[in-house]
Amino acid sequence: MLLIAILCLYTAFFALISYVQIRFLEQEREKKAEILNEEEYKRAADIAIENEKFELFSNFYHLIINIAWLGFGFTYLKALLISENSRLENTLFLLAFLVIGALLNLPLSIYSDFVKNKAQGFSNMSVSLFIKDSLKSLALLLIFGFAIIYILLLCYEFLGALWWLGAFAFSFCVILVINLIYPTLIAPLFNKMQKLDDENLLNKIENLMKQCGFNANGVYVIDASKRDKRLNAYFGGLFKSKRVVLFDTLLKALSEKELLAVLGHELGHFVHKDILKALVSGALMLFALFFLFANLPEFFYTQSGLEGVNAGVFALLLIFGSIFTSLISPLLNFLSRKNEFAADQHGAKLSSKEDMKNALIALARENKAFIKTSRIYTIFHLSHPSISDRLKALV
Repeated sequence: MLLIAILCLYTAFFALISYVQIRFLEQEREKKAEILNEEEYKRAADIAIENEKFELFSNFYHLIINIAWLGFGFTYLKALLISENSRLENTLFLLAFLVIGALLNLPLSIYSDFVKNKAQGFSNMSVSLFIKDSLKSLALLLIFGFAIIYILLLCYEFLGALWWLGAFAFSFCVILVINLIYPTLIAPLFNKMQKLDDENLLNKIENLMKQCGFNANGVYVIDASKRDKRLNAYFGGLFKSKRVVLFDTLLKALSEKELLAVLGHELGHFVHKDILKALVSGALMLFALFFLFANLPEFFYTQSGLEGVNAGVFALLLIFGSIFTSLISPLLNFLSRKNEFAADQHGAKLSSKEDMKNALIALARENKAFIKTSRIYTIFHLSHPSISDRLKALV
């Protein structure tokens, strides 16, 4: 079957990239340590190798699942749920596909949180918290997934040949709404979010934002450490819902100067309008994706058992969409890495090059991130440059 062959070739290509990356990491591990001390350097390499092997297994696991869907899964689900090809039947068909996919992904999540990440010294996840997170995610999928699928099918039924244009416009609006409400409505469902109570640090952060013309609706700290020990910070939301969100792990691990350098980097994305650029590039990619899948050859439906199913095009998009995005990922990753370099320079400008370098090294050390990647892996996977490249650019 041609569709299965396409998926196998796609998986084999990225398996080859993973193999190259693993070999690269194994060779670099034996070299003299750079940036990190000897123990940290080798440990970071070991973790990177283990993560890549897990990613390799995950890709083959998903390949088997997708082959099963194409071979008999869609045919069985169609016989079970589709009789009149009504909008409700098609909504339930696609929702069932998503729910089954989420359930089949649970073994990977369980292994990642309770075996791999705990062994690597990252995960603080408890069984009760994992169950709560899974149930909340499932509830969000059922509620919002049903509504989104239903409206997409309305576009498919009533807009004729231009259904994909309406589906694109609606999907992009959904993305904007999610970005708008994420820091105020979605994130608090999973983490406690409290305003930063360190007045001295808060004043320095606010002064930093004023220098860049960034107006935020507060600076917040989330209890990320209850799940994971890794460090992060982000600017969430759009318009008046914008928030500065700091992981509690970040506050504990970084000095004040390093923290301000990290925030200076994030503010660099705002100053350079990288968020707007990302929205525009995302919209263009989504537009092309819907256009492409609205014009799929008929054999995609006959070979997958989805002929006569209105929701079939969306199921195929979910399975084969990653192949399309991987074709343009080298360009998007290149532009993203370029933006990261520029944001580093902005962070160094607001603080100092030394503070920015120290912050990057601290992030690498605490997140146990290896400092280098192979060229081919960088091209297809990295939206952020390696720590080594970022430090060289700050010289």
